[in-house]
Amino acid sequence: MEDALNAVSIEGIVKTFGNKVVLNGVSFTVRKGNIHGLLGHNGAGKTTLFRIILGLLNPDKGSVKIFGVDPKLDPSIKSKIGYVSEHLAFYSQLTVRENLIRFGDLKGVSDCKKVVEDLIRRFELSDFADVKFAKLSMGTKQRVAIARAMMNNPKLLILDEFLANIDPVWRHRIKGILKDLKKDDVAILVSTHILADVEELCDYVTIIRMGEILYDGSLDDLYQKTGLKNLVAKINTNNNKAYEILACINASKAEDGTLIVPVRSEEEVSTIIQTLVDNKMSVYEARVLKPSLEEVYSRLHRGC
Repeated sequence: MEDALNAVSIEGIVKTFGNKVVLNGVSFTVRKGNIHGLLGHNGAGKTTLFRIILGLLNPDKGSVKIFGVDPKLDPSIKSKIGYVSEHLAFYSQLTVRENLIRFGDLKGVSDCKKVVEDLIRRFELSDFADVKFAKLSMGTKQRVAIARAMMNNPKLLILDEFLANIDPVWRHRIKGILKDLKKDDVAILVSTHILADVEELCDYVTIIRMGEILYDGSLDDLYQKTGLKNLVAKINTNNNKAYEILACINASKAEDGTLIVPVRSEEEVSTIIQTLVDNKMSVYEARVLKPSLEEVYSRLHRGC
């Protein structure tokens, strides 16, 4: 039953190059209808793992299944995958339209020319459709790469640094497209150094350090694992008194005079508010703030 929920199942992957161990016993799953982030420093093994999932590289040990199927035994399963590489590979002297048609034909996309025209419209590439790929800006090249990855209506998208060089407007639009694909039960595995995008998009993350998994699970569990949440209580009367009352639970003052109160659960918030109200102080705002993913990621890497 569990396999039926998974788009990707990775078990015990080991890969070495010479004496260097790049991946050491990596195991995790990517569920259908989820956006899953693969995080790690440069050289952590992310791209190597992508290449193994895609069948472009063989592991020394371990197995990969795509929708419950071993792609070595049934290579046709790869037709369900769309991929954007960190390093874009296109025919530089062909136009955008020619490139998309060429790759669509190679993938066996039915009614290829119609699909290409639809993608050109969807990604607003009409002004560039007859321009040679080599003459495009980096951001436009990236949009073409994402359009190409969607040509075969994939059920699994693998995106490596997919928002590099994309302007803010198209970053927002592409993230919207990914959220819509998620609703259609598409599984999406992404790698990016822009952790704010991971925070916005991802349900689950796998963090790799030096070829080994440092964390694998939901973002919510990651926040709980690596640090406290913060309750920001804004007091409109007698801030000094409020600070004295909450000093016993390690409250601190922000530069704007608000109080930062560490809490381990949502339930503690109402207790703190009631304490202040009982002491005849009005609280005009109280909210729980999670630490940023960048802060959590750094803390996890430091071993804190």
